[in-house]
Amino acid sequence: MRVLALADQRPPLDPALMAKKLHVDAVVLLGDLDRAWIESLRMSRIPRIGVHGNHDPSDLLTELEVEDLHGRRTSMHGLSVAGFEGCVKYGRGGPHQYTQREASKLAKKLPAADVLIAHCPPAGINDDPDDPAHVGFEGLLDWVRRHKPRHLLHGHTHPVGGQVMSRFEDTRVHWIHGARMVTLD
Repeated sequence: MRVLALADQRPPLDPALMAKKLHVDAVVLLGDLDRAWIESLRMSRIPRIGVHGNHDPSDLLTELEVEDLHGRRTSMHGLSVAGFEGCVKYGRGGPHQYTQREASKLAKKLPAADVLIAHCPPAGINDDPDDPAHVGFEGLLDWVRRHKPRHLLHGHTHPVGGQVMSRFEDTRVHWIHGARMVTLD
């Protein structure tokens, strides 16, 4: 399955046009995307799934007719896909921010899947443990170790020193910043 994944930065072109030109099977929104950047996707016939980022308004996915996968699983082209929104709570918090304890409880309820889409990565995977705003979720790391998804797609972070992890154990890791076409097998 070919997907156009978007996260955290304005895409270089209109995302609906990109999806059409790249002949993708689905569009995956990983959060912190301004409504103006992605509103053209609402008119697209290509399936759209996603999770909220920590800066997203709560109604963003619903208004753009994107299937919100937070805490859920769906099937697409023979693959199961589960989602997890937000980031680790920092500062005053926000609508899509969780303490490590809250996130661990939610992750324990997340169904197993072939693909995990998340705004914030699991702890230790492309995160910055010294930056409270960009540390990963410990509970998601436990989930990945337990369920061993084939793929993990995430945004939110800025890997330390530009060192991007592309594999964790048997899971292929895809860090998305802006727009990228990813093949999920």
